[in-house]
Amino acid sequence: MSWWAYRFRIPWPEKDDKPDFAVDLLLAHAIVRPVLQKNSEKLLMWRFHRRAARKPPGHQFSFLFYADRDTAIEVINNLDNDPLLASARNAGLINSTSSTKTEITKKLAAEDYSDPSWSPQIQRTWPFYIMGVSAFWLALIDEIKSEQTYTNTNNAEQHVDEVRDMLEIYRQVDEKIAEIWKDEGQHALLHHLSAVFGYKPMWLKKEVIY
Repeated sequence: MSWWAYRFRIPWPEKDDKPDFAVDLLLAHAIVRPVLQKNSEKLLMWRFHRRAARKPPGHQFSFLFYADRDTAIEVINNLDNDPLLASARNAGLINSTSSTKTEITKKLAAEDYSDPSWSPQIQRTWPFYIMGVSAFWLALIDEIKSEQTYTNTNNAEQHVDEVRDMLEIYRQVDEKIAEIWKDEGQHALLHHLSAVFGYKPMWLKKEVIY
């Protein structure tokens, strides 16, 4: 068992103040989700990681999963050969993809992708927490997107336009999720997280908006 990663590099033009985070939703829901569903019984843990900074690697969306080597090969191959991913690349929505080299077997413990500055107990158990958060976010995308309508086409010449149309839908979904996070996140998420830990005090050591 080991951690494996599949990463998507997303364009972020210098003229744009903010990255297009809607692309993350398209990648998570339309490309990663079907592969995740297909292999869910083989994945002990999984999560998403989102980042955007002007320094390398820039705007990047990552799917990380904890599995054996054979499963990793299957998951990575499924993603590499996804036709929608090819359309997204042709449409300029992603610059490139990369994945953990499966030729080299490097066994990693569950805590090896946690922040090394945390306590050992948090490092070992945090992967289960962030997997739940990732599953919640993915389900929220699915729930909101189900309210939208979209018609697929088999015309290869229209695949670029198709994926751009899809992105517009995910952009609306992203806006709705931002509203939900702003209006309901404190009670639905932070309050109940505090409740699980018995409403104990917590130090806020730095600003949490990046």
